[in-house]
Amino acid sequence: MGKELFAQGIHAASPQSGPFVQVNCAAIPPELLESEFFGYADGAFTGAKKGGMKGKFELAQNGTIFLDEIGDMSLPLQSKILRVLQEKEYQPIGSSKTIHLNTKIIAATNQNIEQMVAEGKFREDLYYRLNIMRLNIPPLRKRLEDLPDIIQAIIARLNSSGFYIRGVTHSALTKLMKHSWPGNVRELQNILERAANLKTEDYIDTVNIPTFIEKEIAAPVMQPASTYKQMLHSTEKDMIISALEEAKGNKTKASQLLGISRPWLYAKMKKYQLD
Repeated sequence: MGKELFAQGIHAASPQSGPFVQVNCAAIPPELLESEFFGYADGAFTGAKKGGMKGKFELAQNGTIFLDEIGDMSLPLQSKILRVLQEKEYQPIGSSKTIHLNTKIIAATNQNIEQMVAEGKFREDLYYRLNIMRLNIPPLRKRLEDLPDIIQAIIARLNSSGFYIRGVTHSALTKLMKHSWPGNVRELQNILERAANLKTEDYIDTVNIPTFIEKEIAAPVMQPASTYKQMLHSTEKDMIISALEEAKGNKTKASQLLGISRPWLYAKMKKYQLD
C-alpha cells in the first residue's frame, strides 16, 4: 500500500486528466493477465463478455497505470508489455482496432529486480525500459515523520468506504509512532481498519490499538518515573511544535494533523508555553 500512495501522489501531481488505474500483477491469474491489460472484442473467445471488455491500458488513457508487483509478471506477458511500450499502441484480443497508448506507466516491486534479470526471470530490455526514473521507498520505520500524513490518507479511504473517523487522538498517534512497523504501511492499514471497527467515539484512541504495540513500547529498560514522564512530555511537545510548523501556525490545521480537538491543542500549548 505504501507504493500505491506514492504512485497516486505522482499521478495527482501530473497534468494528466485521466484516471489512476492500479493492477496487482501478483493477484491476477496468469491466464487472465493479457485480457486484463489489453481487453478483448465481442466473441473473442468462449466465455467472453458480450460486447467485449476494455483493458486496464484503455481505462487508464490520458492518466496513469500502476503496475504493482511487476516482478510476478510472466515472461510471455513481459514481452507483450515491452512491445506496447515501444510501439505506443496495441490491439485488444480478437479485435482489429488499434489503440494508441497515452498513459503514464509506474511499476513497483518488493523483489530484487536486478537479481531477477541476472537469473533470467525478468526481461532485461523491459527492466531498462521501465527503469527511467527510479524511487527507492524506505520502510515505514525509517520515515516515521510521514506517519501522520499516511494515517490521514488511510482514514480518508476508510471514510469513503462507509466509516466515520475524524482522526486519531494524540495519545494514539504517540503510541503508533513508537511501533517499528515490520509490516510497513499495509500493517498500519490493517491496524487502523481494526480500530475503526472497534472505536465508539469519533476519534481512534489508544484503547483501539492492538496490545502487541503496547508490549513493544513497554520493552525498553525501565526508567525512573520522573525521567519517563519527562521523555513523554518532550515527545508530545516536539510533535505539537512540528505540527504547528507544518501548519504554518494554523491551529485548526495543526489539530487536524495531530488528530486532536482544538481545545485540547490550546490546553497543551498552554501547558508547554507555546503561545
